[in-house]
Amino acid sequence: MREFTEFLKKFKSRINTRFALQAMLNCVLGFAIAVHVYYLLWMHIPHESAALMYANIGIRASLALVIIYFVWQTYHGFWDNRLVARFLDRQEEHNDDLFQNTYELAKKADSVAIVNALAESANQRIGTTKYRVPAIYPPWMMFSIVFLFLGLGSIWALSWGDFQLAFKQFYTNKRQEIVYKQFIELSPGSLQIGRNQAIEIKLVKPDTRLAHKLFYRTDKEWRELGMANGSYLFTRLDNSIEYYAENSVCKSPVYKINVLDEPIVKNWIVEINPPAYTGMRAWADTLSYGNIEAWKHSMVKLAITTNIPVKTAVMVFDDASRVPMQALDNQSFITQIKVDRARTWYLELTDGLGRKSKPEEKSIRILDDNPPQIKISFPGEDVTLNQNMLLPLIISADDDFGLRNLSLKLQVNAGEITTINIQSVIPNKMFATDFMLDMKSTNLFPGDVVTYWAEIYDNSPEVQKAESTKFKARFPSIEEIYNEIERQQDNKKSELESALKESKDLQKEFEDKRRELLKENNPKWEEKKQLEKMLSEQEKLSQQVQEVADNYENLIEKMQANDALSPETLDKMKKIQELMQEISNEDLQKAMEKLENSLKNIKPEDLKKAMENFKFSMEDFSKKIEQTLQLLESIKKEQAVQKALQISEEMEKMQKALSDRTMDKTKDNKDLAADQKKISDNYDKLKSELDKIKDMLDSQKDKDARQKLDELMKEMKQSEAQKDMQNSENQLKNDQRSQSQASQSSAMEKLRKFTMMLAQMKNSMSSGSSGQTMKAIQTATRELLIFSKKHESTAARYRNDPYQIVPDLIAHSEGIQIALNKLFSEVQVLMIIPPKFFIDMTDTNRSYRDVFGYVNEMQFYQIPTGLANIQKGINLMVYDLMQAMQNSSSGGGSGSGMQSLMQTLEQMGQEQMAMNMLTQQLMMQMQSSGGRMDSAMQQQIQKLAQDQERLAENLKRALQNSPEAQKQGNAIKQITEEMDSISRQLRNNQLSQDLLERQERIISKMLDAQRSINKREFSEKRKGETADQNAYKSAPNTIDYNSLRRNSLLDDNFKAYPSEYQKVIMQYLKSLNEKIDK
Repeated sequence: MREFTEFLKKFKSRINTRFALQAMLNCVLGFAIAVHVYYLLWMHIPHESAALMYANIGIRASLALVIIYFVWQTYHGFWDNRLVARFLDRQEEHNDDLFQNTYELAKKADSVAIVNALAESANQRIGTTKYRVPAIYPPWMMFSIVFLFLGLGSIWALSWGDFQLAFKQFYTNKRQEIVYKQFIELSPGSLQIGRNQAIEIKLVKPDTRLAHKLFYRTDKEWRELGMANGSYLFTRLDNSIEYYAENSVCKSPVYKINVLDEPIVKNWIVEINPPAYTGMRAWADTLSYGNIEAWKHSMVKLAITTNIPVKTAVMVFDDASRVPMQALDNQSFITQIKVDRARTWYLELTDGLGRKSKPEEKSIRILDDNPPQIKISFPGEDVTLNQNMLLPLIISADDDFGLRNLSLKLQVNAGEITTINIQSVIPNKMFATDFMLDMKSTNLFPGDVVTYWAEIYDNSPEVQKAESTKFKARFPSIEEIYNEIERQQDNKKSELESALKESKDLQKEFEDKRRELLKENNPKWEEKKQLEKMLSEQEKLSQQVQEVADNYENLIEKMQANDALSPETLDKMKKIQELMQEISNEDLQKAMEKLENSLKNIKPEDLKKAMENFKFSMEDFSKKIEQTLQLLESIKKEQAVQKALQISEEMEKMQKALSDRTMDKTKDNKDLAADQKKISDNYDKLKSELDKIKDMLDSQKDKDARQKLDELMKEMKQSEAQKDMQNSENQLKNDQRSQSQASQSSAMEKLRKFTMMLAQMKNSMSSGSSGQTMKAIQTATRELLIFSKKHESTAARYRNDPYQIVPDLIAHSEGIQIALNKLFSEVQVLMIIPPKFFIDMTDTNRSYRDVFGYVNEMQFYQIPTGLANIQKGINLMVYDLMQAMQNSSSGGGSGSGMQSLMQTLEQMGQEQMAMNMLTQQLMMQMQSSGGRMDSAMQQQIQKLAQDQERLAENLKRALQNSPEAQKQGNAIKQITEEMDSISRQLRNNQLSQDLLERQERIISKMLDAQRSINKREFSEKRKGETADQNAYKSAPNTIDYNSLRRNSLLDDNFKAYPSEYQKVIMQYLKSLNEKIDK
């Protein structure tokens, strides 16, 4: 029974719980319906109205009654155990009310056994049957309730905000206050856009109960706009704006829309780092706007700055390759590329809006690395080689950046090309070098042509090559060289003969005019113009003779380079050249200047005297031309003998070379036979030259030489050397080399003998000419000593009446002239006597004319001085002749004499430089003190005058005692005269700018003298060292500063000079070059 009772209790609890849940659900359903009813009213009735509040009270009261009803009904509807037992019995169709009966019987406790039996049956039925609590609602009702709740929830969710407000007011039952949205949201806020783009500004979830306004500005002033439908559209925004929205309750934040330009580059920086081989520093270019110009292999760093922030910057090339640039910040980018070829590209900029910049084509251009340039500037033309086969070259090259591997290419005729490496490492971009091309190893035969050119490379990775113009050097025969020399000699002789004729005609015309003017006191304007014209013509003649002298000097160098003459004959030709230089001397120039000045400032006495001096100068000019022509004619025989001797020596060398080549089996017989034919032809030329020499030799003067010539010609006829050469030629053609070698050996021995006999003949001619010359000098010396003694006694007889001694003076003067004419009739004496002799001779003649002029002008007080000068001049002439004989017997001046004179001039130049500087300082000191001199300054000037006078005396002693100084007699004499004049001016305490300029002229003249001495010494030392520049066409005869350097002018002692003296030397050379250029 207990078990049954417990089951009933539990089932009752379950079913009553079902009733409670049903009541709760009913209350919830009622509450939801009440809320919804209120929400509906809230939606249609103003929220703050009293009607809505009363409706709320009514709905709430009704809801409370309904809830109370549901609770009361449920409470009174709970089941007890009897109702539960009855419900259980109705669940099954047993129709026995087992559970209800068991419960009621147990309650009454009438029969325990029956109750227990019933309880037993009930328990069994409970165990076999499953009893369920009835559902809270029927299915159709449950579906309706769920549908109702879903509908209400959907409605509420769709207007959740309003529902919240309505529910809150339903819950609180208070009038709703008007709550507006306390902030305004705007879209799109702050952002960046492109220029001229459209932008719409919207209100985000606006409070529709309020009216909104839009404010914006582009500068300082705000402007108002309406916002229909909560938005405003800017159709084309071209400036940045600030904006905000406002209503009666609140105001939005201020937003900014930045209007961005299209992305472009504001600043370009192109930094170019050239390749190392250029040697150039890196540089930056800010004006190229991205266009790159650089040498190949350069590294280029490109930096840009944009006008607006951008995300990426990319270089896009014409081959579609892309190079991203590294960002330094949002507006600065950088990258580095290597320039390897020319190309185009553009920069692609992408900003934050995704916009890309417009393509603007840029270029990368490769700067030209020009190939090197090279030229052979000297000789710079086709040339004829000298016999020493040495060809001096000046090779110059340049390149943009660097040079390397200079070489010289040679090709003999059409043979193989050989290379001579000159210099591999060249440190500079511009290069010039002197190179002596020695062709002795090429075994040239007369007539061979060597083609040569220079080759050089630059230092670029591409290794560009340059070649110079190809020149040809022809190796001539001795005969060709002599023919050219003889042709030029004849031209020079013709030019001198023409100058002599014109000079004599001008001299005659001038003498006629002079005699006319002697009869007049005031020359007419036409006569003055005629004299000026004569001066001009004489000046042209002087220039013409000077040009001949310069060209003759080049001819001597050519002969010297080819060993065309013996040393003795070359010395004679140098002497002739010096005489040519002396033809237009300073005395002639001074006479012309004096005559020209007299024409400008006409004084009858001055004009007559100037004309007389000019007359004697013109006579001297013509006489020197005649002497030079005689000398040129006198050395022709020696040149002819020397030519024959060298032809013989050349044949001997050619025969020896042919013999050596014949032993080489690789040589072609036809070529060897042709070379033998050339030697045989030269033999015929030698015989022809000997015939010419025979006609030139005088049977009396050249007796010994003619005898030796006859012996030589007889030997040549008997020896049949030419027959040996012809046999050798035929044997070579028939491939009989051994027999040919025997014939060649025989011919070579005979040619060697001919050469020896010609040398003996040349020596015989030289010794005979020297004896006659010395005899003439001795005779002239004795006669001049006699006249010196006679003049001494005549001068001693002079008291106050000059007319007593004038006849003797005239006789002495004419006697001296006769003695000198006899001396000069032996033309070769001009080769021995020093230049100072002519200076002293000119001074002596001038002193005679001065004495005769003093007598004519009644200036008797000056006659003793004139007589003393005559005595001095005669004695000096004697001394000069005696010294000439002494020098001739001892072999002439030596190199040590030149060096001693150079050292003397160098020391004097240093002293003169010091005096010049001191004079300049004194000049500046005097100018600073207003032109006044104090006692200390005057003492310094007097000391300076003494030093200048001492320097002049030292130079005069050198001129008197040094044969080398006498060769520069005119120049040194001018220097001493200038020094004496400066010394006299300083003794009078006279300082002026003119004195400074004269001191500078002394320095220039001393340098000029040193140049002449050094040039002669250098010429003797470099015998046979230069090539013939006159080849297929003549080279211009120019001298420039570089040629002076190449000739080693002053190199030996230049470094020993003080720096100030060096500057003066260099300035002098520069001015010399400028004068020549003009």
